[in-house]
Amino acid sequence: MQRALRRGLALQRHHFSIVQENQIIRRQHSKVQATAATATATPSRSTPFEIFNTGKHRNSDMLSNRLHIQELLEKITEKTNNLPPPIFTEKCCEFYKQLDKNGKLEFFDVLSKEFDVDRENSLKQAREYINAKSKSDATQIEKNLQYFLEPKYNIFLDRIHQLPNGLKFLADMRADLLDLMGPRGSATYNEYISLEQDIRLKLKKYVIGFLKLERITWENSSAALLEKICSYEAVHQVKDWKDIKRRLEPDRRVYAFFENNIPNEPLVFVHVALLPSLANSVQAILEAPSPTRQDLHPNNFEYAICYSITTQQGLGGINLGNYLIKQAVDDLQRHFPMLKVFATLSPMPGYRQWLTSHVDNDPTIQAELEHILDWKKKLSRFNSKDQEELKDPLMRLCSRYILSEKRVGNNALDPVANFHLRNGACAHQIHWLADTSEKGIRDSFGIMINYNYITDRLESNHRLYQKNGTISISEPSSVSAGEESWLSQWIARKHQ
Repeated sequence: MQRALRRGLALQRHHFSIVQENQIIRRQHSKVQATAATATATPSRSTPFEIFNTGKHRNSDMLSNRLHIQELLEKITEKTNNLPPPIFTEKCCEFYKQLDKNGKLEFFDVLSKEFDVDRENSLKQAREYINAKSKSDATQIEKNLQYFLEPKYNIFLDRIHQLPNGLKFLADMRADLLDLMGPRGSATYNEYISLEQDIRLKLKKYVIGFLKLERITWENSSAALLEKICSYEAVHQVKDWKDIKRRLEPDRRVYAFFENNIPNEPLVFVHVALLPSLANSVQAILEAPSPTRQDLHPNNFEYAICYSITTQQGLGGINLGNYLIKQAVDDLQRHFPMLKVFATLSPMPGYRQWLTSHVDNDPTIQAELEHILDWKKKLSRFNSKDQEELKDPLMRLCSRYILSEKRVGNNALDPVANFHLRNGACAHQIHWLADTSEKGIRDSFGIMINYNYITDRLESNHRLYQKNGTISISEPSSVSAGEESWLSQWIARKHQ
């Protein structure tokens, strides 16, 4: 039923029904061999099968011949009632996988330029719409206009989604495109942004509503799946099998979203630690010894701390992480009703880069550091000898970075902060040397932050943040020994 629904959604703007499509596919499958033979026997025009069966055409040498690629895609995207056999789309996917970076860029170039909106017919229909003399005429022209305004490459994307593992292929293809586009604002980025956005929208439509939440366990999850969890982990690298086993013990949880057609492919997954108190060090989570029976008493768990979330690159921007966190919280509440706090221990991947790139030209940043002798040298090397001296100014500047530094659109500059604040979480507390790994020091001088998911404040926080960038904080007025209310202090300074 779900597969039929997805296929119906994918083809809802085409001019044939699901029943017709299935009949055509069955009929065409029985003719595939005959079709291939006929295509190969036709000398006057290159065919998709000729392209696929020519071993020498593996990379950009083949793709440079745009005519061959155009013929292939035209075969797949014909807007008729006669569907091409799925084998054409399958072979196209196999062909794409063999391409190098230059070949893939050429493929995207053909797709975006030759299979975009039919502007000529769209303009023609627009003129006819302006001059329509009756409502019935206008209604028909509206349908025609809608038809011509849809990029032809959308048909190609829909055909791929109908294949086994089609969703995974589309996600990987979008990841390739994002990699090839380069930085925002570059010529290549601007050239392909429309195609990238359309692939993202298609993925969102295909994925949302067809996700299944699963808990990953050492006992019941396959070795192949555990290996993917280790390989895909993007926040805190998994060192070995012993490491992943510890992350799956009874005081830990790993949840993942799967799509029915690719049950062994985790699209997004989250690591959670069940703790008696708020986490202020990721090393304490990752390096904690296995729990004793006494440790596992349910009353010991008052905090659920999400310390890592990973989304496949090609699915970024679809906000799957938000759905996953909320469903994970629901599952934890059912199994551990004594849990009081659902929070994160999150990195700040942009903090150090922001500080070092602005310090020379921002007097307010310099004012925080100028009382430290040789502060530029100490900031650059950031070794254990200098850390205590740098702590206070770096924590104050970190509070500014999280709460005041914005990107276009009034959202938080830090991408992880933007993700959690957009979900409706509160900025809760920042922690000094909470991640002492090489990556943690390189990204944020080792500073990490808790974002607090307070259930009855999520919706109002989300609305305020989306409306004007307002960031809610939930930092306690009194914190544990050795800590300070850095976020609250920054807010107070701003209002002096």
